[in-house]
Order: sequence, then C-alpha cells, then structure tokens
Amino acid sequence: MFSRTSRVIPWLLTGFSVAIMCGLGYWQLDRMVQKQQRLASIAHKQSNGTLSLEEALLNQDPRDITVSFSGALDANHILLLDNQIHKQRVGFDVLAPVYTNAGWLLVNFGWVPAPDLTRTLPDIRLASEMRAFTGIISAPGENPLVKETNMALAQSPALVQYIDFAALSHALERNFLPFILQLTTPDPAFIREHKAVVMSPEKHLGYALQWFGLAIAAAAIGGFAISKKGRSYE
Repeated sequence: MFSRTSRVIPWLLTGFSVAIMCGLGYWQLDRMVQKQQRLASIAHKQSNGTLSLEEALLNQDPRDITVSFSGALDANHILLLDNQIHKQRVGFDVLAPVYTNAGWLLVNFGWVPAPDLTRTLPDIRLASEMRAFTGIISAPGENPLVKETNMALAQSPALVQYIDFAALSHALERNFLPFILQLTTPDPAFIREHKAVVMSPEKHLGYALQWFGLAIAAAAIGGFAISKKGRSYE
C-alpha cells in the first residue's frame, strides 16, 4: 500500500502542476484575443473622427472615442492620482471636475513628476473658467490592492489612490459621468501619453507559449524522474 501511494502522489503533483501551467497559458491566450478585439474596436472608433461629448455618450461603450467640447473647470477640487509611473519615475495624474452640457466629467490633465521622495505634493494651479477640451474618453480601472479611497477634499490638490465615482459624487455632492477624459492636446506643464492598451496581444501570446513550454518541460522531467525512481525499486 505504501509503495503504491508513494508512486501515485508524484504523478498527481506533476499532473496538477502541468494543469496549472496549461491553465495559465490558455488564460494568456484569452487575454490576447481580448486585446485584439479591443484594438479593433479602438481603430473603428478612431476612424469616426472627433465627436461631441453628447454624441459619444450615445454609444453603448463610449470608451476610446475622441471628443471635443467646452466646459467650466472647477479648479477648487483638483485630484492627484497617486503612484503613477512614467519612464520609471513616480508621479501623479492631475484630474479636475469639469461641468459640461452632459453633466460633470472628470478630466485628466496629464502626468506630473513627484517633487521628491518624501511624499510632497506638487504645486498645481489651474484657473476656474470656461475652456475647450479635446481628448479620449476612458474608464478608470479597479485596483484590487486598494481597499478604500481618501475622498477628503477639504484641500486642493487632494491625494487619492484610485478613482471612485460614488465616493467622489458623495464628497462633492454632484453626479459624475462614469468616465474620464484623457486630454490629448499638447501642454508643456503635463505629460500626456494615454495608452488604452498597455500590453500588446503579441506579449500575451509570448507569455502563453512560455507557460505551455514550462508545462511540457514539467511533464517530461516529472515523468522521467518518476519512472526512473520506479525502476530503481524493482
């Protein structure tokens, strides 16, 4: 009984490891297909040119549509999105509410570097005024590592860990559209390099091939080692 169990357990462990690696490989392939579909959707939406904000919001999924509109900037409630990386340097994304004909919209003015490593906030100055905005509509991603967001907006700029529209609407007592406008017009005060798709489909395919390769190697090495150990008992 002990001999049979000692032979079965290594096979089970090897099979379990191979199954996990294959599962990760198929997951990467699924991510590759999702990125391909997203890129095709972006290309289609960008081919329509620049729309008004109202026209863009008529779409079931207005993400990645280029829009142009006029709105009233509220410079009294500037947000600094923490831990944003640009070329291996830590900084912040600068966001502010803008009132438009479609409602309140959060606008991302771009990235600024952190002044130092002591958590000092940059000095951001914007004017509360009517102005024209041109950019791409996006939706904020969720960060599973962040459990709560500081929405104490008594000071401006206010540091936040991620964008929570429900908390923001409650703190400012105004309803926000569930999107962010990523400004695309050049501005020397900010770095604006919005990328809707950060990792290309080709990278996901490469990772998938790596996982499948590891699965094959694990199966081969594990099978050889177990068989050799079994023959040594005979």
